[in-house]
Amino acid sequence: MSWVDGYGVARGEKRPFAAGDGRLIYPPEACFDGGRGPVLDGPVSSIRLEAQRDGIEDYEYLAMLKQLLAQKHGTLEPEQVERYEKLLEVPENIAAGLTSYTTNPAPIAARRQEVAKAIETLTNEPNR
Repeated sequence: MSWVDGYGVARGEKRPFAAGDGRLIYPPEACFDGGRGPVLDGPVSSIRLEAQRDGIEDYEYLAMLKQLLAQKHGTLEPEQVERYEKLLEVPENIAAGLTSYTTNPAPIAARRQEVAKAIETLTNEPNR
């Protein structure tokens, strides 16, 4: 998985892939020190994998909020419903489209915190 074999490399010659090669995990660093013994360390996560995990967690937060809103809709004031429903939308300061989005993590973290607070509030809100 972690070695180039073919693709312009002489037959039988292996070269390690470089950083940014599209992998989600990389072999443990001990694999690259030239040692011959077994490597018992686990794989190394990539930024790509961690970003994917964060995206899945954000999706789950939004799904939880949407479900709680559906459950509590009749017990909330219209202003509350409107405020919580707005949290289900992606604001333009985070992403205005597929090719226009922020590279600053601060607005994403702030929105994540807002959604978490809304989930916590709705979870603790008694049913009427």
